[in-house]
Amino acid sequence: MANFNISAEQRQLVEEVRALALRQIAPAVGMLDEADDGRFNDGPFRALAEHNLLTPTVPQEYGGRGLGYFSTALALEELGAVCAGVATVVTANIHAASPIILAGSAGQRGTYLPPLAYAEPCLAAFALTEPEAGSDITSIATTTACNKGLWTINGVKEFVINGGLARFTTLFATTDKEDKRAGLVAFIVPYDVQGLKVGTVHNKMGIRCVRTARLILDKVIVPDELVIGPRGSAYLLLMQTFDRGRALAGAVGVGLARAAFEFALQYSKHRQQFGRPVFAQQAVSFVLAELAARIESARLLVWKACWLIDNDLDYTMASSMAKIAGSQVAQEAAAAAMDICGGRGYLKDLPVEKYLRDARVLSLIEGTNNIQKAVIASLL
Repeated sequence: MANFNISAEQRQLVEEVRALALRQIAPAVGMLDEADDGRFNDGPFRALAEHNLLTPTVPQEYGGRGLGYFSTALALEELGAVCAGVATVVTANIHAASPIILAGSAGQRGTYLPPLAYAEPCLAAFALTEPEAGSDITSIATTTACNKGLWTINGVKEFVINGGLARFTTLFATTDKEDKRAGLVAFIVPYDVQGLKVGTVHNKMGIRCVRTARLILDKVIVPDELVIGPRGSAYLLLMQTFDRGRALAGAVGVGLARAAFEFALQYSKHRQQFGRPVFAQQAVSFVLAELAARIESARLLVWKACWLIDNDLDYTMASSMAKIAGSQVAQEAAAAAMDICGGRGYLKDLPVEKYLRDARVLSLIEGTNNIQKAVIASLL
């Protein structure tokens, strides 16, 4: 880590994902964005599945690539540079698989991880947020109770990425209305279980190729075999899953920022005003120079957080920092690109307006950036 070199294998991974994204995803990005949230297109995810990149953290013993978080972040930067929405679906699959990889039983791993590595796309979902509960775990209203080895779950989960498309959903409910953290239980909920219903499919301003839906659990019954981890461990499992996902959200932001920066840089070198490229104007070149530095800074924070995860060291603060840095630089780069492109940047003819719409969500998902600041402050 200290020499900042990535391995030959990781360089090969970057080249593979970049080529795949440019060849098979980039040509469809505009169409996917125009199609809106209600019409899911699995084309990009089929391409990723064929290369075993839809959930690259699945261990090799279950058919996956077994990538560490550092390598996964490299891949997500490449996907984020082409389409933040496609990259977000990959992070959702990783998020859903994470509790099973961390604490799942042998039976759960053997049943639910291999399909995520199939050549046919298999989507998974992670459900925690509720209409009245976001990062505040104590407000969770989804309840569960066990009777003779069968768990009954009732509640509503909101903003579920891949909701209604996922083969299974990992979700959290509580047995104890007074002490919801201690009563938290993690479940695997198969897509075809009775009582699981898809509610509103949300219409969003960005990452429009991502299906985001409300899930309704009406007397859903799952066996004890689908509880993840020992009783009383779900809160810790949830925090570990969050911390890992935040670092990867930062990687998506770095990718989007890089794409916006590279587009603005090339545009500024070709756009002539007052007899010379606009890049020759210090007001423009200094903005790009500062962006280059901020993108590199965010990338290094992402790399550090992922290196800490892979080496089983304390990564909570680093992951929050990486998430803030990646999401902020994505928004700054997209906004600056639009300023540099002027009125043309506001048109759908150029990718800049999509960069700006997609970037906006990155400071909201995986816990808002204000929540990340609260996490960091609690550790100072």
